[in-house]
Amino acid sequence: MKLLDRMAGMLINNRDSGGFSTNATINDVHSQYETLNQFELGTYASREKLPRTRQQIYTMWELMQKDPQISEALNLHVTAALGGHESTGDMIFMTPHDRIRGKGKRAAELRKKVEREARHITPIINKQAFAMARQAIGFGDSFARIYLDKRHGVVGLMNNRHTASPLIMPFEQAGETVGYHALEEEDFERSIAKLTPMQLLRVKMPRSDIVPQMSLQVWQEEKTLIYDKRSDNPILPAEVGGSFLYPIEEAWQDVTISRAGLNNQTIADSVKQAFLTINMEGMPPAQQKKYRKSIVDMLTGYRDQVEDAFKGGEALHGTKYHVMPQWGDKQILNSVGEMSQRNAPLSENNLMINLRRVAGGLGIDLALVGWADMLAGGLGDGAAFHTSAQIMRRSLLIRQANTDAYNHLMSIHWGIKYGEYFEEKDYPWQFDFYSDQNAAAAQALNNKQARANTLTVQTQAIIGIKELGLDRHTAQLMLEDELGYDATTAERIAIAITAPAQDAEGMPMGGQPQSAPNDDDELPAGLGFDDE
Repeated sequence: MKLLDRMAGMLINNRDSGGFSTNATINDVHSQYETLNQFELGTYASREKLPRTRQQIYTMWELMQKDPQISEALNLHVTAALGGHESTGDMIFMTPHDRIRGKGKRAAELRKKVEREARHITPIINKQAFAMARQAIGFGDSFARIYLDKRHGVVGLMNNRHTASPLIMPFEQAGETVGYHALEEEDFERSIAKLTPMQLLRVKMPRSDIVPQMSLQVWQEEKTLIYDKRSDNPILPAEVGGSFLYPIEEAWQDVTISRAGLNNQTIADSVKQAFLTINMEGMPPAQQKKYRKSIVDMLTGYRDQVEDAFKGGEALHGTKYHVMPQWGDKQILNSVGEMSQRNAPLSENNLMINLRRVAGGLGIDLALVGWADMLAGGLGDGAAFHTSAQIMRRSLLIRQANTDAYNHLMSIHWGIKYGEYFEEKDYPWQFDFYSDQNAAAAQALNNKQARANTLTVQTQAIIGIKELGLDRHTAQLMLEDELGYDATTAERIAIAITAPAQDAEGMPMGGQPQSAPNDDDELPAGLGFDDE
């Protein structure tokens, strides 16, 4: 017995000690992995994704935006995202947030302030909204100088060549903007202006694509991931990114090369050249020279006559004769052949393939950017402009970036005018977009209509089941198997459609009082906001 007790005690002790064992941490990883992973992490540099400087990246995006089709595609994205009021053209509207729609005194006071400030701040925002959104999706960032007044808060925004994205470098601390360096270049002098987030407004597009880029040597020794507090992180230049143009750089270059090849070949085909031979055998050297010059002058004159005809000159109204003397079989002009004669027609296949790659990368229909002969939707019955998933996805990104920027602007305005500052989750205002003119709202409306239609069909099916007079369990079985409801939902609906009808006083038609529902059958009350 003592041996059995001792063995049982050993098992208990082992079990207890095992229960208090600590979990492994990253510090328990073998130290050799730390050395080896310096060479295992990351990807190889390739010719297609070599790191570039900030100026090289912005220069490429600036050139791409000069392309009329790229420019129009970006403009369409902004229009789809921001929409626009049919009468006023306003794109962004500020309204009281749902959280202050209660009946409390504080809620009423905030609503009154928001409505008053909306009349002041909305016109300022709408003057720059389209331009800033357009620059943001082209360069990844857009900026506007903020002008303040001690009594009236924000009184204006300036967005022009002085606030162009390539001229401004934001500085961030753990992802939060702390200030800017802006290039001032007036009167052939270059200097750096240091601005704070209260002086410069930034629309920052989400960095969904990582753009390989070089960093200055002074920043290469800084570490960021080892700090737990934001304030301990170093202040670093913000990386370039967020542009819609980065994924299509290669495709756009292919389009440019294909288009240039077609243009050059077409121009080359329009230049007519031919070889001529002249038999000047037995002609003295001086006469050969004179005769050769007369033929060259005659051909040059013919070219000038054609050019004069294009301009509507006298060549259109008469005939010019060229006389070429000839003796026997001498001095005969023979054509060797046409140098620019083409046997096969030019092919646009390569150009169209590259254009489709660009259109796919931009998420826009080619029919909307100049290729109307390929019309597959748009602003008419096809409605691809409103319902395209690619348009909607990018619209959400644009609206998110603009909302964040204008929330920051409104925080500055409210703080100056009322001396109050709110956390992001407590803003008493919200920015809305004209729902009839943006792709995201159109898609949401379509979803609501589809749900309403589905609910109508399901309601008719449930009414049919009720009219069959089935018992509760049979009705629940049909709801689960045929309509695909889960067990809980099917049970509640089955109870509702098989319950006895009630009279005006809530009594069942059979005269027996209906039992009160238990707590599990009660629906939660609606949420409301009231400060009193």
